[in-house]
Amino acid sequence: METSLAGIRVLDLTQVQAGPYASMILGDLGAEIIKIEPPQGDFTREFPFYAYQGESYYYLAFNRNKKSMVLDLKTKEGKAIFYQLVKIADVVIDNFNPGVVERLGVDYNTLKGINCQIISCSITGFGPTGPYQGRRSYDLIAQAMSGAMTLTGEPGRPPVRYGISIADMAGGVYAALGILAAYIARQQTGEGQKVDISLLDGMIALLSYFVSYYFLSGDIPGPQGSGHFSVIPYGAFPTKDGYIAIAEGWPRVAQVLGIEQYIDDPRFATRAERLKYKGELNAILSQAFGREETETWVELLNAQGIAAAPVNTIAKALGDPQVLHQDMVITLDHALGGKIKLAGNPIKMSATPDEIRKAFESPPLLGQHTEEILSDLLGYPAERLARLREEGITRSTTTGA
Repeated sequence: METSLAGIRVLDLTQVQAGPYASMILGDLGAEIIKIEPPQGDFTREFPFYAYQGESYYYLAFNRNKKSMVLDLKTKEGKAIFYQLVKIADVVIDNFNPGVVERLGVDYNTLKGINCQIISCSITGFGPTGPYQGRRSYDLIAQAMSGAMTLTGEPGRPPVRYGISIADMAGGVYAALGILAAYIARQQTGEGQKVDISLLDGMIALLSYFVSYYFLSGDIPGPQGSGHFSVIPYGAFPTKDGYIAIAEGWPRVAQVLGIEQYIDDPRFATRAERLKYKGELNAILSQAFGREETETWVELLNAQGIAAAPVNTIAKALGDPQVLHQDMVITLDHALGGKIKLAGNPIKMSATPDEIRKAFESPPLLGQHTEEILSDLLGYPAERLARLREEGITRSTTTGA
């Protein structure tokens, strides 16, 4: 059985994170991803400090299930080759800085003149129009401008960036979703279209209930630590050997912790009262949880149907039996030998056999598939491939296999 997106060809002009994450999602689901890199390659290939066979941890994280083709789009022939590929592609995705797509001639208006069915997706910081359209952006900038940083961390402390690059990751997910929606629309209309993804838009969308909270209350939300505006008990509490996270469950939490005397306390009788006296209740819970080790409480609380979990380190999370059962740690053969481990694909498809879903390919070497693409897709003879290499328009890397 073929993978879900078999037959879809994506020309991937992206680098760093948001774009590569979007194309990796599509590649995991079976699309053919041709990662078109400049002669120097995606600059995250050389990020310090940790690497495997010369490929950085950062590049490895976002580029599996892709073919790498080196093509200098700043040359006349390089651009002509790219346009040939556009004719036989379904999608072009980029996350260039403002104005670059127009300068390179890879903007949607140009591409649709070559292939009216092409779907062009651009990921930018602020979108193609508006007062900030020319500004550069990064994950941190989108987190800051959206207000999300003022929601992260402990009350009374400075704003904090979310621990993972949430704006970039969300941008990648929204881009993949938008591309698939445009592909479905094309099946109905026969026409491609432009998909615009803004990191700031994505962060505003993720604010979700904070938006309605603000407009209904007039209050500006602030950081809640690991707590919640409307749910209590909810948060992380210290135990004898670490921290435990729990979500609601009152008054059963009190019964498990052996603090039944607080069940009838008028301060904690209703959710509204518990939220009003959140500080007092959290202090009582922290003291009670501190009497036993995390795993003891996790077992006792889950046995009573209360959502509870250890606050794991990354190392513990990646060894968790449920994480491993779900294939969220995958092992791939690297092109230069040996094996690497990466985070798995969270999308599970019932009609896709496990042997296909697990048959991921490791992130490609720079230019690993250049000649394969030019030869197999465009029919270039060996003489032309050699000339393109000599002139620096393309670059090829062999695996030594």
